[in-house]
Amino acid sequence: MLIEIHMIQNHSPANLNRDDLGAPKTCVFGGVTRARISSQCLKRSIRNPGNPEEMHNREPGMFAQAMAGHIGFRTKLFPWLVGQVLDDSSVKDRFLMAGTAKNDYENVRKAIIAACEVIAKKEKNERGGREEKGKKDDRPQTPQLIFLGPGHARSFVDKLLEAQPEHRNHFLDPKTIFESLLEHELTTTFFLTDEQRERALKGGWRIKNTEQRMKELEQTMTDTEETDTDSSDGEVMESDNSASSEDRNEKNERSDEEVARIIAQALDKLASQDVKKFESVTSIKGRKGEPKLDTERKEPPKYGEFLKSLAAIPSGDAVDIALFGRMTTSPAFQDVEAAMQVAHPISTHAAVTETDYFTAVDDLGKSGGGAGHVDEAMYVSACFYKYFSLDWDQLLFNLAGPEPSDEIKTNAMKLAAATLGHFIRAAAMTTPSGKQNSFASNNEPCGVLVEIKEDKTPTSYANAFAEPARRIGDAPDDSPDYVSLTGRSIAQLGDHVHALRSAYGIDSMLLWYSPQAWRYPLQGWERESDGQKKKEDGKEKPPVLFAKQVFDVLGGEKDKPAGLVEAVVKEVSGFEWVDICDPGKATSKEA
Repeated sequence: MLIEIHMIQNHSPANLNRDDLGAPKTCVFGGVTRARISSQCLKRSIRNPGNPEEMHNREPGMFAQAMAGHIGFRTKLFPWLVGQVLDDSSVKDRFLMAGTAKNDYENVRKAIIAACEVIAKKEKNERGGREEKGKKDDRPQTPQLIFLGPGHARSFVDKLLEAQPEHRNHFLDPKTIFESLLEHELTTTFFLTDEQRERALKGGWRIKNTEQRMKELEQTMTDTEETDTDSSDGEVMESDNSASSEDRNEKNERSDEEVARIIAQALDKLASQDVKKFESVTSIKGRKGEPKLDTERKEPPKYGEFLKSLAAIPSGDAVDIALFGRMTTSPAFQDVEAAMQVAHPISTHAAVTETDYFTAVDDLGKSGGGAGHVDEAMYVSACFYKYFSLDWDQLLFNLAGPEPSDEIKTNAMKLAAATLGHFIRAAAMTTPSGKQNSFASNNEPCGVLVEIKEDKTPTSYANAFAEPARRIGDAPDDSPDYVSLTGRSIAQLGDHVHALRSAYGIDSMLLWYSPQAWRYPLQGWERESDGQKKKEDGKEKPPVLFAKQVFDVLGGEKDKPAGLVEAVVKEVSGFEWVDICDPGKATSKEA
């Protein structure tokens, strides 16, 4: 079953979603420039979970509030979250019962956090987020964002405890953890070729564990620093080397991440200054007097099953993951196929970006009446067409998992129904936050069409606006409007839907909502083969009203009149909205 949501929403001047130049995003469609909002921006504004650390985004949005307890979050702080779980005394007791020595628990804790830091590698083309000055987050992080469900960190620790000791030890192997950290650091180097990076990665473990090679690299860094400061005093260099030797114990206190950074930076400088020395330091062959190192690392039997068990940690109680999917590059996290497709909203008409010239006055300055600040801001005013397509069966699968029991299936159905209802309401009532403090473009939709299909063929009606909507007059008072820009947009949508249903034999249920349903009806016109509107008795035939149900109430609020939301939920799931609208904290997996 498909549930498709189509919206017409007219916005006053705004800059809801900016491009790299600060201008409203645009696209060319139907041969003219349209205003555009990215689907990522729209999804984020709807699922917004809030963030107590962000001054402008502390509170969750209405969808997250309604689905509290079932909302996931994207974060790099998975290792930190795991560390919080490991600090729980009951978790520590479980590790001790599993054979971890009491005086060794802190080392095990550090190893688990370190393993989590490299559990999802950074893609080569991935851009890091910008950090504000003085706002650096020192908590342990993964190189990439991971979409986590509620309780994922605790479930992850549970899986580690359940694992065979050899699997757990292999997962926490120091060599693997260090090489992953070094691989990440090597991606930030400038002078290394791809071949040299590969050589550095293979030789990194030996460098870390061979004091003489670390000395050589530290000497390279010291020499470079001395050169940079125009100092050639041999005694100073000797003193620095001596201090380095005296403080050799500090090496044991450095984190693997710190050592990996030192090695990567030193090798990068060395490769640009002395290639032969670079090759000597990175050689995996042991020199005379160096300790033997195990360079081979064989996986224990059925280790792949252990990784699969990590990846199988359910995200089913996170409805936003179930809706929008998840993709990672780590075998310890399972990809989730999105149940919801979201189009980039585009304006139904040609849109022109305008520029607002503004000034600010220095209240205490001596500007002589002039401006203390001058700048420009770009904006656009547009009527948008928005389109969402929800695969109901995929949503149920994501929430219940494969081969669920009848009880889990029923609870997943209730959770899916609540998700659908609250999503419709949030999609209609939520607006992207871009420059809203400057424009306050908080405008409700003029019309929402929900289409329920047994046939899983999605249909966007964007082509209703391939010919841009244009205002062609003023609608009479207390009469249907299909001549103003908003009315024309709805009229073109209705006429297009009516034509496609006839042409392709589309059999679906249509539910139409408009706050002024009498003014903005969903209607189409019957035409002759030459495109002329059909006539009866020489008069133009009246338009066809073809929605099964029409509402002037959106619905979805407790103790308020029922409307579109209640009707859609009833048609799709069979549940009464009042019975499932508050999903609570329990998850379909825990039921």
